[in-house]
Amino acid sequence: MHRTKQFLSTIQSSPIFLLHLFFIGMAVLFITLWGWRFEDLRASLHKEFRYKGEIALRSIADQLAGNLDGHFHDLTFFRRSLLELDQNPLLLTTEKKAAMIAFQRTHPAIAAINLLDAQANKIIWSSEGQLPTPLLKATKFTQLKRNPDYLVGRPVVLLPGKIWVMPMREHLLNHQGQVVGYIGSPFRLSRLKNIHTPEDMDILIKGAGHIPVAFWKSGTWQLPAPQDHWTGQYLRVVVPGYPWTAYVRWSSLAFAHNFWRQNIWQSIPFIVILLFLLILDRLSVRFLRQLLDLRQYQQAALLTQQSLLVQAEPKVMYARLVQTIVRETNAVAAFVLVPDPMTESLQISALGADQKDLRESLLTWITALNPKDLRNGSFLPERVFRLGQAEEIRFRDEMTENSPAMERRPQLRRIRSMIAYPIILQDAAQVEAVLVVAHAKTKHFSQALKALIGQLASSVGLALTLWKRHNALADAEAEIRKVAYYDSLTGLANRRLLNERLEKGLTRARQNSQSIALGILDVDDFKGVNDQYGHDAGDALLVIIARRLEEALRTSDCVARWGGDEFVLLFEGLEKRQVLEAVLLRLERVLESPAKLSHDLLLPVRVSLGICFCKDAGLIENQDAMLRCADQALYAIKAKKLERSQFWMVYDADLQLQPESEAFGDKVT
Repeated sequence: MHRTKQFLSTIQSSPIFLLHLFFIGMAVLFITLWGWRFEDLRASLHKEFRYKGEIALRSIADQLAGNLDGHFHDLTFFRRSLLELDQNPLLLTTEKKAAMIAFQRTHPAIAAINLLDAQANKIIWSSEGQLPTPLLKATKFTQLKRNPDYLVGRPVVLLPGKIWVMPMREHLLNHQGQVVGYIGSPFRLSRLKNIHTPEDMDILIKGAGHIPVAFWKSGTWQLPAPQDHWTGQYLRVVVPGYPWTAYVRWSSLAFAHNFWRQNIWQSIPFIVILLFLLILDRLSVRFLRQLLDLRQYQQAALLTQQSLLVQAEPKVMYARLVQTIVRETNAVAAFVLVPDPMTESLQISALGADQKDLRESLLTWITALNPKDLRNGSFLPERVFRLGQAEEIRFRDEMTENSPAMERRPQLRRIRSMIAYPIILQDAAQVEAVLVVAHAKTKHFSQALKALIGQLASSVGLALTLWKRHNALADAEAEIRKVAYYDSLTGLANRRLLNERLEKGLTRARQNSQSIALGILDVDDFKGVNDQYGHDAGDALLVIIARRLEEALRTSDCVARWGGDEFVLLFEGLEKRQVLEAVLLRLERVLESPAKLSHDLLLPVRVSLGICFCKDAGLIENQDAMLRCADQALYAIKAKKLERSQFWMVYDADLQLQPESEAFGDKVT
């Protein structure tokens, strides 16, 4: 049931199938009309043939009876006027014999004149010198009802002349009316040719016992065979006055000839209409397929352009492009080639194919190409990259069969045509890459498909241009931001960025009720380093200290260069003062090792750090207040740098300097 619904859904969603169905329905309708007309004409022709056959059959039966009656009348006249004048009709004289021979010669239908005895078992005299034994026994004759003196036998063939005759007899009567013998006259059935008979009909004459007498076929009367017994549809008429029946039928060839002779001109319009429907179906399907392909191509272009709106790396763009082309255009493969900056030869950046083995074969083939061969112009993508113009090639059968590359990789034989388009940057008007599409048909790339591929290549070129512009703008913005917010020597945040982060840090500390601390770090005796070793050494020392500060601080902390040899440290997210103590101890360990300025110059790192710690950020009026507090703490610790036990001092929230022993006590200020 599910498969049936799925099949019906596929039918309903297939415009081409529905169009085929429409034209098939129209063709079935016209064929039905033609079949109805055909059957009507066939029935009419059968009726016409039947009517024609009845008329012809009755005419033939009447003509046959007339021929036989005429023969009997001649015999009757001859026997009455010559033989029965005597008391004994069988008494022959020379004059009688001569008369009978003359009578036979004047009647070609008579094969002979025979006189037989009263039992009809012996021939007494024959004009043709026939043997005494009759052709047929007396029992083989049938007496006619309308005239008992007339007897008719079944047809026989006289040898050696192979004359086809019908034995016919009459009684010889004496003056008392007694039968004293018979006069026989075999009738030549070949004389039936005088009977007018239609040539397109077969006629069979049967005698008593359904024995075939004569057969009319192909325009001539023929000797019937014993197996000439008809079955099926035929007409029959009794021959008047004789125990014979005439049958008629028309041959299938004659019927077909007459049918098509009458129906051919009426069938031509139906045939023309069917041919017109067939041609219209082909043209409509082709046009509809082009429309559907165009719609699909437009959707593919829209999808590709929408995907290109999302800024991505070129490889991602190329991958989306080839996948869309293979999926939406029925291509067997599509790939993008880009120049290698080292070798200047083209290499695959993205490759898509409808089959895995074809993808692997293409990848292996293109990768194995010799760079020298790529530069001589024999490789399609190389020519397109160099000339900047699209190009299409088609492969003949002999090319695919004799190609060494295709012999090693038979999957490549599926490719019958390829087209390549350059991907051009809009700003520089230079070819950035080459898009290649392959198909299994030789003539597949229609104008609509070429327009689509060209549009996709242009869209990717525009997307690449925008991507490069975006990257250049982002780099410029990053450079501006770096100059505006970062120190050019150490790469640390500068005073402007520190002020922003300090303001945001205070806001977060107030909102989350967390502690915050700010420290100012100063390099001791830095002027002496510049004076003794030079400003380059001083700058190198500042860079080393900056890296060590970044290493020691947490990710939530911030370090900035305040100016000269001063650094500012911002500590956020302090749950308690012990967390700050741990960070400061780590700073002390990191900074205590000497700084190696060159392979033979090591300088001790001495710094002083003043810290403003605030457990409640609400007590701080503004960030300048914290900086003043930290600066006072720094001043205090630098004053005691000769006898101090640690390099930092913490300023409490009551603006009182804590003794070194209470710097990290449990007292909360």
